[in-house]
Formats: sequence, C-alpha cells, structure tokens
Amino acid sequence: MERKKRAKLKKSMGPGAIWAVAVGSIIGWGCFIQGGLWTERAGGTLPLLLGFLAGALLMIVVGYSYSYMIAKFPVAGGEFAYAYKGFGRTASYVCGWMLSLGYLSIVALNATALPVLASYIFPGVFTRGYLYTIAGYDVYAGEVVLAVFFIVLFGVMNYRGAKSVGNLQLVMVLVMCAAVLVSVAGTVLTGHFDASNLQPAYGAGKSLKDGFISILALAPFLYVGFDCIPQAAEEYDFPPQKCKLLIITALIVGAVIYGAMALVTDCVIPWQDVLSLTDADGIPVKWHTGAILEMTMGRLGVGFVVIAVCMGIFTGMNGFFMTSSRLLFGMARAKMLPSAFEKIHPKHKTPSACVVFTMIVCCVCPFFGREVIGWVVDMCSVGTAFGYFFTCAGAFILLKKYGDPTDTNRIHPAVAMTGCVFSVAILLLLVIPGSPAFMAAQSFAALIVWILMGTVFYLCSRRSFVNITKREMDYLILGNVQVVRGMRKGKGREHAVQGNLVNPKI
Repeated sequence: MERKKRAKLKKSMGPGAIWAVAVGSIIGWGCFIQGGLWTERAGGTLPLLLGFLAGALLMIVVGYSYSYMIAKFPVAGGEFAYAYKGFGRTASYVCGWMLSLGYLSIVALNATALPVLASYIFPGVFTRGYLYTIAGYDVYAGEVVLAVFFIVLFGVMNYRGAKSVGNLQLVMVLVMCAAVLVSVAGTVLTGHFDASNLQPAYGAGKSLKDGFISILALAPFLYVGFDCIPQAAEEYDFPPQKCKLLIITALIVGAVIYGAMALVTDCVIPWQDVLSLTDADGIPVKWHTGAILEMTMGRLGVGFVVIAVCMGIFTGMNGFFMTSSRLLFGMARAKMLPSAFEKIHPKHKTPSACVVFTMIVCCVCPFFGREVIGWVVDMCSVGTAFGYFFTCAGAFILLKKYGDPTDTNRIHPAVAMTGCVFSVAILLLLVIPGSPAFMAAQSFAALIVWILMGTVFYLCSRRSFVNITKREMDYLILGNVQVVRGMRKGKGREHAVQGNLVNPKI
C-alpha cells in the first residue's frame, strides 16, 4: 500500500525571527504589570531577583536538552514529538494535552491584559457596557471587544504566513528592549533610584527560602516561550544546530528584563507601599509600574513603558499563536486530533485550521473575566513542567542508548538528567499541599477538570491512532528523520537520516 503523503510546513523562518519569537513569548504582560505582586509574593526583592536568576539558569540547563532534541528531530510539535520518541504515543498525548491548555491560555491572558493597560491610559473609555461579574471581576463589553479585536488581528496575521509574522516579531522585540532600556536609564538618571526603598530585602511575611521557592516555582511560567523554538523547528530555513545559542541568549535577555523592571517598580518608593498606591482621586492604582514611572519621568516615562508593555503583550500573543497552532498541528498529524487540524493552507502554507481554532477558543476566553483566565494560566507551569520533563528524559534515553562522543551537538547525559530532576521538583512544588508554591484552590480544581477532559478525549480518540503501526507513527510524527545505529568497530553511532525510514524498531 502506498503511504499517504505527510503534510509539512514551509521552511521560511530565519534565526532572528525564531529568537524574537522566544524572547517575545518569554516577556509578556506580567513583566510590566505584575512586578509589585511578585515582590509581595517573594517577601522582598532579594528572593525575587534570586528566583529570577535561578529560574533562568534552571531553564538553560533544560534548554540544553531542547537544543539536542531539536537538532535530532526538527519537526512541528516540539515536546510532543520528543515524548513520543522517548516514551511512546500515550506519553506524547499526555505531554501535548498538558501543554496545549497553557499555550492557548497565555494568548487569552495577554489579550485580557490590554484592558488593564487601557484603564490606566484611557480611564473609563473601555469600561462601558457592563455585562456581569465573575469571581469579583466586572466584565465590560468595551474591554471584551478590545481583547477580541487583537486576538483576531494576530490570528489573521498568523493565518497569512509565518515569515511575515516572524519579521514583525523581531521588530516588536527590538522596540520592547529599547523601551525597557530607556525606562531603566530614566529612573537612574533622574535621581529617583534609591536602594533604601528595596529594604527589607527579604523576610516580609516569608523566610528567604520560602520566598525564593515561591518565585522559582514560577520559572516554567515566567520563561515559557523559549520552547516556542522547537515548536517552529519544521519551519527553520537555517541549520537546527544553531538553536542552542538562540535558546540561551533568549533566556538571558528574558531574565535581565524581568530583573530590571522589578527593580524599577520597587526602587522609587518603599516596595511595601507600591501595592497601596492611589491616584489623585484616592482610587487604588491598577498599574503600579506605570504609576512609578510617571513619578520618575512624568507622562514621557509612562509613554516608554506603555510601548514596552504593548510590545510584550503583542509579542506574547503572536508567539503563542504560532506555538499553539504548531502543537495542535503536530498532534493532528499523528491522528490524535481530528484530521481537519492537519490542513495546510494551499497559498500561505500555514496550519490554517489550527490557527482558526486557536483564534476561536481565545476569543471566547475574555467573556469569562480576567480572574477566571488567571486560574487557568496558573496551570501553565504544570503543563510546561511536563514538557520539560519529557524533553529532558527523552534526551537522556537517546544519549544513553545511541550517544556518539564525536557528535558536536551532544550534551552530557548528566545535564539531561539534571533537567529531569528540576522538572519533577517544580511539578511537586506546584501540586503538593503545603508547598510555598502550591497552586490556588481554583487553579487546582481547574487542573483536575482538564486532566479528566484529557482522559475522556484520549479514550475517544484512542481508536484512531492505537492501530497505526509504529513505522507509520514514526513517519507521521518524526517524518523521515530518525536516530539510527550505524556500526563502526562494534559501537553504536548516532546520526540523522533523511529519506526512507531506517531501522524503524528504534
């Protein structure tokens, strides 16, 4: 029987665009809006900054396993494909399902950050057409329309082509970095930076250890975005071996921006007073970082941070639109989702059905209010921890079984195992009651519901992919790139083979 042709995405994205997708996805709305809340969560600026730094280092360790797996399997789906290679089709479904909700939710959450920003810049303009209140959050028609407009806008752009989206992402990231630099420099040069405002450095309600752990456990959420790099691997128009440098630099830039904006928010007035700021009418301020920069540089300072936060929101939406659609496409190609999701647009060469589905789901989310979406996104760290574990564990298995000392892209198996340990530790911190980083009750309940839904869908879709032979499933998920053994002096060697499948039992 002739094998059905496997749908493939067009190679159209350069390293600059891929790097920008990662940085823009790492730095979203939270960096510019949540600073005061994160400091309060940590109990001081010291555990906050240490958590940012340790989280970035942790993710770099995990990133080494990603770079190894990307070089071996440059296909859409990323962690989903790596979980399949290491553990089989059930594990790949679990990994893909846990990641998909986090990715989709981050698009929606970035969109719902726009009304928060708009309420500060244009007070009262979008808080019109009161609809209802959910979880204490008032939902207005004006804010819903604003969020939906930008979801549709980025959906249309992703529908029309990856190359143009990647180029736009690069421009937006560069503008964001420039705006952050000006905001930091302005705070220092105007004389408003006062280190005494950072005191107490730790211990305000939490020990240094507990504050540090509470931030470290957020690392998968804070730095989720570097894993956009493997999701788009099938569209690289450059050697995938270059992705290691892209991952490391994206994480370093992300950590620097997080730390810089946190210091800007906390250094102008005592950091404990940031969350109690009010405007001229005595109304509590919703956007604390914007209020702080208005103190230091006036409306000009607000203008720069507005540019930064807009770029952060837009790049996050753009990057996770791409990531979500590629993950869904990879799962559909493996017959784990309806075949309609496997469709590639004949002209634009994008996974058009997946983009449209992502857009529809995200357009529904703003109607549920920001608090409810926030509960769901708290689960993002859990989902990404699954992805990190399967990637690192898959890399460890390949390195132990087929490792080649002469492979220039090889990493030490201990690095991959360290990534596995980190991933499991973060997962346990989030789900074990009593942990300093234990999820809110609403988030935990949402996680249980999502797992139950995934179980039902798995049982329903299992018939369509359980009977596919391993050889055919290898082809659907991994394409014609396989890690195989070539014998030389009795030792296993590892290399990628393009063309017909070789040794499909591996």
